[in-house]
Amino acid sequence: MKDTIIEILFLSAAISVDAFTASFAYGCRRIKIPAFSVIILNAVSVLFLSAALLAGTFLSSLIPAGLTAQISFLILFVLGLVKLFEPPADAQAENGDKNHDNLLSASEAFYLGLALSLDSLAAGIGAGITPIQRPYYILLTVCIAMLTGILAIVLGCFLGKMLSARLNGNFCRLSGLILIALAFMKFF
Repeated sequence: MKDTIIEILFLSAAISVDAFTASFAYGCRRIKIPAFSVIILNAVSVLFLSAALLAGTFLSSLIPAGLTAQISFLILFVLGLVKLFEPPADAQAENGDKNHDNLLSASEAFYLGLALSLDSLAAGIGAGITPIQRPYYILLTVCIAMLTGILAIVLGCFLGKMLSARLNGNFCRLSGLILIALAFMKFF
């Protein structure tokens, strides 16, 4: 159970890093993210993650038990490598406030959520392909991912406003490292 919780926390942290980075960029630009937009932005990612976990669970029933850990490792490891070399999520945030009113509307949050949640699909499938999948794993993952995502958005926006200047760091690399660590956890 302890390993499962650690795996869920790693997965939730990995998929929340992009939301943190984007909301940090919004905070730096003094663009407000209302509570409803936070919920929409996070809900899109969690819905993608939920669907991917279910797909991974389904796929694990079709794959021989000896291969599930290797396939899960491969998906998470490759996604981690991709995240290490992709442009930062704040580049996506620059285009999020379409009407330039310094407020992320619900529709803008939805489209930003779509852009930020594509890695939730791959990570969710990779995490969902496990030899032993329990129903509570998906429910617990979704709940923790929802809380982690909301915290990442609120904290990112708050810190961005506090600093009011951009950092040159690429937080996407942190997400990649977390996904690679999660991939190696599949073997232990």
